[in-house]
Amino acid sequence: MVPKHFRLAGVTALLVPALAVAALLAGRAAPLAAQNLLTDPDFVTGLNGWQVIGQVTWDGSLDAEGSPSEGSAKEIFDAPAVSGINTEILQCVPLTVGTTYHLGGQIYIPGGNTAEGGAFFVIVPFPTTDCSGPPPGPVVETPEVIAVGSWNDSSTTFVNSFAKSGEFYAVLAPQTGGRLQANVDDVVVAKGAITCTPDPHTLCLQGGRFRVAATFQTDSGSPGNAQAVPIGNSGYFWFFDSANVEAFVKMIDGCSVGGHFWFFAAGLTDVHVVMTVTDTQTGAIQVYTNPANTPFEPIQDTSAFACH
Repeated sequence: MVPKHFRLAGVTALLVPALAVAALLAGRAAPLAAQNLLTDPDFVTGLNGWQVIGQVTWDGSLDAEGSPSEGSAKEIFDAPAVSGINTEILQCVPLTVGTTYHLGGQIYIPGGNTAEGGAFFVIVPFPTTDCSGPPPGPVVETPEVIAVGSWNDSSTTFVNSFAKSGEFYAVLAPQTGGRLQANVDDVVVAKGAITCTPDPHTLCLQGGRFRVAATFQTDSGSPGNAQAVPIGNSGYFWFFDSANVEAFVKMIDGCSVGGHFWFFAAGLTDVHVVMTVTDTQTGAIQVYTNPANTPFEPIQDTSAFACH
């Protein structure tokens, strides 16, 4: 996984040239249901309303909801060496100062890629109404998806403190040279915080405020999604067999004794594991990584998330 500080620096460095030529898309349709500010977020019949920067085409054979009449945007990186992350498609959306928003979407990385890496979404805030001028604020990004062979949600929450518009990007983040493909679908920028919906790969803890997911990778395989089993405000993950538990996790409300939520995890594995914990109320993200061929070290993070 690309280190957080590198990804943010790379996003800013590579977005600036694109931002100089990117303008508010003319004729943007009215926001869709659930106040989605993006035009054609489901890629129904093409890339209508989207500005294309990289190697992106419409893929009518792959849809996050399995619809035979819709599709997704297929992004491709194909180069012998990596020069950074790759911005692929974008839209400019209006924002209201002082409002909480969520952004993100579904990402699918097929098998057979020769380059390692993942994909995620970003929004770049602007003080102008048309995404013009240098962005004075930090880039907001969603968790990186690296798992292969399934649709995965990548979303986050942010509080808009100053921006009147924001440029939303779908991004590829290759780590090595070669070919890397990711499809994106069901993308969103809308008012309100994200929510946690339990599914076979997701634990929702502390009343759904915290979303916990994990990926794993063996020496000979591509990254895969861990299977999640909830147990109250805790749960566990299995990788290869439902009868073989690989990692236990729990979230503790320590607000009264230190002003933080605590995240604990214990593993029974030595494969490469990446756990991503998201505070759906604030958008804060913590990523915990266990290196390959290393016994899983216990995680006892008593300052994981602030209680505000």
